[in-house]
Amino acid sequence: MNAKLAVSAVLAAAAVTLTSVADASLEAAKQRVAITMKGLPNGTFVLTPLKAGALKRDSGTVSVVSGNSRVVVRDGQKVEIFAGGIFTFKGKRGSLTIRERTEWVDIANENAPGFSFPPAVATGSWKVVRGTGTYAEIAGGGRSGHAGLGAEWYARQEGFLTLP
Repeated sequence: MNAKLAVSAVLAAAAVTLTSVADASLEAAKQRVAITMKGLPNGTFVLTPLKAGALKRDSGTVSVVSGNSRVVVRDGQKVEIFAGGIFTFKGKRGSLTIRERTEWVDIANENAPGFSFPPAVATGSWKVVRGTGTYAEIAGGGRSGHAGLGAEWYARQEGFLTLP
């Protein structure tokens, strides 16, 4: 009977070890990154790894197609929701395309002097659509913050990207 218990204990320990190794290898492929942008809708970007991994720093141009929008009022505040916005990053290591949903609120009057658009801020969520080069077959997504200051627009996406 003791032999059966000993074999069971060894098998259980082996199963836990194999599961831990498998989880570690999946976690190792997941890398936290930040993508900062300025001068949108056609501007520049920098992709910066926030955790060591296969992806390296990259930079280049970004183009944006804003997608559909609708306006809602929440607790008296106007919120403009953009669903399906597409960002395409073209860098030295390939191209990366993401889809994003953002919610914008104005931070000044619509007729603020010196601004072609009212200054606004937004938060959102994003997901990878496709990639080429280093970004081929990559998956992932995360959250974002935006500041639209008239003609100047800044954004930062942070999240996790996973290589196959």
